[in-house]
Amino acid sequence: MPGTESSSRVNPALIRQLTVAGWLLLGGEIGFIMFQLERARSVDGTRFATAWDQRVEVLSFIVLPPNVPALAPAAAVAIGTTLLVRRNERGPWLDALLRAVAAIAITMVVIGAAAITEVATRPGAVDLDAIFLRLGGMSLSAGIAAMCRIADTHSR
Repeated sequence: MPGTESSSRVNPALIRQLTVAGWLLLGGEIGFIMFQLERARSVDGTRFATAWDQRVEVLSFIVLPPNVPALAPAAAVAIGTTLLVRRNERGPWLDALLRAVAAIAITMVVIGAAAITEVATRPGAVDLDAIFLRLGGMSLSAGIAAMCRIADTHSR
């Protein structure tokens, strides 16, 4: 509808500040992932499970629903800032932030799928609680990735 377009431009300094804040927020998630990777690296096999199974279990903690929201603040800033600016005014750091958040979210979905496979193939009864918990985390992660994609393709 003519006349409904915003004639004001978003302050470039605000976009830079939000981009820096988004990267700082993403640092928290990256730190948590590095912590889990270090824990997974140090796992040895036991008589009950192989080292691979235990590593997948330890790494899958990043996919649990209480842990996925650690990515949400960085995602909110990246998505919101991307939607504020025109596509041709987005800087490379903002694009990289949005795509890094999406890549981490997609990786979390893949880790969740590997963890569900590991849980489902354990000897004995299938632990449905563990599977449902990881499915919940995968859903949250997939939602974050989808929102990043929407912001990337539908920015002004």
